Amino acid sequence: MPEYLLSGLPSPGALAIITLIVALCAVFRGFTGFGFAIIAVPLMSLALPPILAVALAAGLQLLGGLLDFRSAARECHWPSVRQLAAGSVLASPLGTLMLAWLPADAARLVLAGACGIAVLALGSGHGFRSMPGRGTTVAAGALSGLFNGLAAMPGPPAVAYYLALPMTPVQVRASLLVFFLFSALLSTASLLAIGAIGRAEALLILAGTPLMLGGSRIGAAMFRRLGGAHRRISLLTLAVVAFLTAARGLAGMLGGN
Repeated sequence: MPEYLLSGLPSPGALAIITLIVALCAVFRGFTGFGFAIIAVPLMSLALPPILAVALAAGLQLLGGLLDFRSAARECHWPSVRQLAAGSVLASPLGTLMLAWLPADAARLVLAGACGIAVLALGSGHGFRSMPGRGTTVAAGALSGLFNGLAAMPGPPAVAYYLALPMTPVQVRASLLVFFLFSALLSTASLLAIGAIGRAEALLILAGTPLMLGGSRIGAAMFRRLGGAHRRISLLTLAVVAFLTAARGLAGMLGGN
C-alpha cells in the first residue's frame, strides 16, 4: 500500500497510477455507457484502500453522469430506466441484509454465476423480441439492486437486461448512462452519510473530473465510429467481470486472501 501525504492525499506515485486508471476507464465508459466503476474499483484498489477506491469511482461516475446527462437524455429509453431504478431502490436494502449472513465470497460466486448465465444466453442470440412488460423490467432492476447490496456491483444485471432488448446501440448506451447516473447518486449519498467522502476525497474527485470528461468524449467519438462493435465488447466485458469475480470468490473461500 502506498505511503500517504500529510494532507491525506495519496502519494505522487499512487496519483500517477490513479490518473492512468481513470483515463482508461473513462474512455471505456464513453464507448459502452457502463463499466467505469466495474473496472476502476478493482484496479484502483491495488494502489488505494478499497473504501477510497469506491468513493473516488462513485464520485467520478456521478460527475461524469451529470456532464453526459443532457446528451444521453435525448436518446435514453425513459420508461425502462424508471422501472429499473424503482426495482433497484426496493431490492438494494434486501441485498445488504443478505450480505449480513451470506459470506462476501459466496456473494461474489452468485454474482459471477448470474453474469456467466447472462453472457451465454445473450451470446447464443437469446433476447426479447419485443419490449418486456413492467414486471420484467422492475425484476431486472431488483436484481441489480440486490447485487448492489450484496457486492456493490449493480452493473451486470442492468447491462445484460439492455443487451437483451430490441434497441439500437445508441439507445442502449444512453439508457445505461442515465441508469448509472442514478446508481452513482445513491452510492455517493451513502458514502457521504458514512463519512467516506471528505475534503481530501472531494479534491481527488474534482481533480479527476477533467480526465473523466475527456476520456468519455474520446470513448463517445469511438462509439460513433465503431458502434457496431458495442454489443460484442459489452458481452466480452461481462464475461471478464464474471471470470474475475468468480476467481476472487474462489480464492477467498479457499483461503487465498
